[in-house]
Amino acid sequence: MLIIRTLFAALILCSFPFVTLAQPAQLPVEVWADSLQVRDLDMSPDAQRMAMLMRRERGADPDLIVFDTDDIQGSLQAIQPEGLIPIGLRWANDDFLIVNFIFEDENKGRPVYLSRTASYEVTTGEWTSLVRTKMRADIRTGDRMMNRLGIGRVVSVLPDERDYVLVAHTEERGKPPNYYKVNLENGQRSLVLKGNTRLQDYVWDRDGNARGAADYDESDVAIVYLARVSPEDDWKEIGRQRSDSRDRFALLGFFDPEQPHLATVRSDEPGGDLTGIYTVDIRTGERELVFKTERYDAIDVVRSPRLADGTKVVGYTYSNDKGYQRYYVDETYAPLYRGLQQAFPDRDVRIERVSEDGKTTLVYTTGPQAPGQWYLVKDGKVAPVIGASTEIVGESLSPVEVFTYEARDGLEVSGYVTIPANMKGPHPTIAMPHGGPWVRDTYGYDRWAQMLANRGYAVFQPNYRGSTDLGKSFWMAGDRKWGQEMQNDIEDGIQALVEDGIADPKKLAIFGWSYGGYAAFVAATRNNDLFNCVVSGAGVSDLTRIRRGISGSRFLRRYQKPTIAGVSPLDLAGKVSVPMLIVHGDYDQTVPVEHSRRFVEGLEQAGADHQYIEIEDMGHSPQFFEQNMQWFPELFDFFDTKCGF
Repeated sequence: MLIIRTLFAALILCSFPFVTLAQPAQLPVEVWADSLQVRDLDMSPDAQRMAMLMRRERGADPDLIVFDTDDIQGSLQAIQPEGLIPIGLRWANDDFLIVNFIFEDENKGRPVYLSRTASYEVTTGEWTSLVRTKMRADIRTGDRMMNRLGIGRVVSVLPDERDYVLVAHTEERGKPPNYYKVNLENGQRSLVLKGNTRLQDYVWDRDGNARGAADYDESDVAIVYLARVSPEDDWKEIGRQRSDSRDRFALLGFFDPEQPHLATVRSDEPGGDLTGIYTVDIRTGERELVFKTERYDAIDVVRSPRLADGTKVVGYTYSNDKGYQRYYVDETYAPLYRGLQQAFPDRDVRIERVSEDGKTTLVYTTGPQAPGQWYLVKDGKVAPVIGASTEIVGESLSPVEVFTYEARDGLEVSGYVTIPANMKGPHPTIAMPHGGPWVRDTYGYDRWAQMLANRGYAVFQPNYRGSTDLGKSFWMAGDRKWGQEMQNDIEDGIQALVEDGIADPKKLAIFGWSYGGYAAFVAATRNNDLFNCVVSGAGVSDLTRIRRGISGSRFLRRYQKPTIAGVSPLDLAGKVSVPMLIVHGDYDQTVPVEHSRRFVEGLEQAGADHQYIEIEDMGHSPQFFEQNMQWFPELFDFFDTKCGF
């Protein structure tokens, strides 16, 4: 209780702005088109320094920023290696940062982005490449020498050997990576494991040993999960995923150094609908349940935020109607987490890092009306460090509610509705189904939903049948129901919002990306007069084409391809009678641009009201400010002028 009271007192003084009831002012399109300004903030193990990635200008690449925790303003250092774009960081020890980069190159006239990894010594300002070439790599250059380094990434830090990390290095195109133990200071390395074409997805223990891997059994058309007690032992099967079965299985890791014979896995309950977390005895195959819930899928373990603890498990995560939740079992972190949850209501709280002495904690919070904020907790008090954005703040954002309803066939479905702040309903409402479809939406900050709510639209995000992590039966209920029952779930949610007085039945639209773009295509062809207008981004229009796209993998042909069946919107393009906006990148290798091009041809032949935006060199989704600025203004204008709102 002491923790909770002191947290409340500190937050009242330093965190909550005065909130008025006026309608939020519309933010400029440039604000929504750009990324958040700050991300990947991390604290050194001794709690003396912090590092983060910060974008300081509109559309700019982020800088690496390092500062002291006791003198933030006076110690800020901005580092930007020429030609390299930092995309992630973490502390390896008190003096060294591990920084991941992308390096822009070109392939047949198209931009490609290759990964790089390096260490940065904060006391000397020296960079060391963690992938090796015949000559010493100068991390500050972006010339062809860097291109010859191959692709590298850190796969594990070593809590008991702080000066070393494990690096996966792809040294030849088309070959599997080799794995090296690399010195952070000088880049010297020793081979730990030579890659081979048989085993993939290695799982490493605290000491840097490859103890888990995945194999492919061609005769059974199955992914086989293997484990071993030590590197000297033979691999043993601990589970498999058959292509003709939807049983779920994943090897999570090896978390108890005192019992190296135990592997921790996520697996379906025998004969049940939900997943649980189990330990498997590698020697015997015996399985023991360690965590489950009564109604929801278990997802993963929560590893200790204290670097010295290595692979210690302090809790578990599970999925419910609201999203992904944490359940701490550790006697130190459980009360701290409960106190933080009460101090930050309606936010997701993450304990990011705890100092080696346990006295300082870095906390990250986010929520529907909070894009992100970092805090330091010390001596029972909370102090804000920095927010993820100075432009998108709580006063500009709208509340989100969990919304549960019954589909027309009786299936219970849940989703989220973002309701424009301080505006009386019913509202013009936009259905925004997620992509995938084998993923799910969660409760929290969503840039697109908040962007539209900021302009006065309610936004509905359904977890339609076929969404994952909500039980196996709910996931499988979407099989072969594309554009049918899956589509009904979207429409039934909209109708429920109308009945609840949230949505205006005369002012409805749908906007989706990827599978959501497919759902938008389908909505335009249903001719049920539900939606006034339709926006499809990177949408599938031809199920035959998308099924052919996974024909290269025998496993996926047996595992996923049979689930893709239903309505092909391309066959019905002539039925479209509502205005459409269609957006697609011409370099999309997930849903090829031909899906939109051919649908647009059908609209042109039918004389349908439509606008098509094709973005050069964009992949499956927009990644950069310049790409968003090619369609965000058109999106706003489309909803404002074409939908009769």
